[in-house]
Amino acid sequence: MLTLQTGGIPESIPEGLGGGAAITEGLVSATMLGRAATLADVGAVAAFAASDQARTITASAINISCGAIVS
Repeated sequence: MLTLQTGGIPESIPEGLGGGAAITEGLVSATMLGRAATLADVGAVAAFAASDQARTITASAINISCGAIVS
């Protein structure tokens, strides 16, 4: 089983939600890389995990959080 773990993704914040910029700033400041993951980042990892290149990976959790989640 493969699990993809994400930190906050600014693109997933609903439009019209007050404080979106502050939420994004908080997400970015919580990461080790100084940036937030994007939906494209998650998609790229999912595509890799579904590809033949990942055929030997088993029982793994892939963290896509730019260092906001460290396990």
